Amino acid sequence: MLATLLIAVSSPAERPSRARLAEPGRGAQPADKIAVTLDVRSEGRASRDETATRLLADVRRGLEALSDVELVPADHARRTIWIVTGTTPGASAASVIVTERYDRETLMVLGIEDDDMAERMMALQIVVDHQIFTGRDQTALARRIVAAINDGIFARLRTLKPKP
Repeated sequence: MLATLLIAVSSPAERPSRARLAEPGRGAQPADKIAVTLDVRSEGRASRDETATRLLADVRRGLEALSDVELVPADHARRTIWIVTGTTPGASAASVIVTERYDRETLMVLGIEDDDMAERMMALQIVVDHQIFTGRDQTALARRIVAAINDGIFARLRTLKPKP
């Protein structure tokens, strides 16, 4: 029974391209949107200051301009983009971490079948990308962040086949 389940569940490495066109003979299908949550904070604070609020708005606009990305509330996203801005006056710097939560399918492939353990594991955030950015101002910083995420983690996600 377990062997049948493992065969039915394909691993992420086996997933072919998330192309806009399906297999030959199936017609065009739109690609799934990449759902993410965006959280921006100020260094050393539980909330965001004015600089972080401006950066949040600029990064949000940049991500919303990407046709295959959707910003959603945290409870609807598997991935979160965490940005911590520096608080030194006149400096534009940020630490960007992209995290992902385990899903039930991945845990089954890993052999975690116990529901209690699976619930605890799905509450975890796994760091899949971390970068430090600087820029001459907040707008330039936001553009660099969006470009790096789009050309990095999002480009990799676009190559994965959506789950059936």
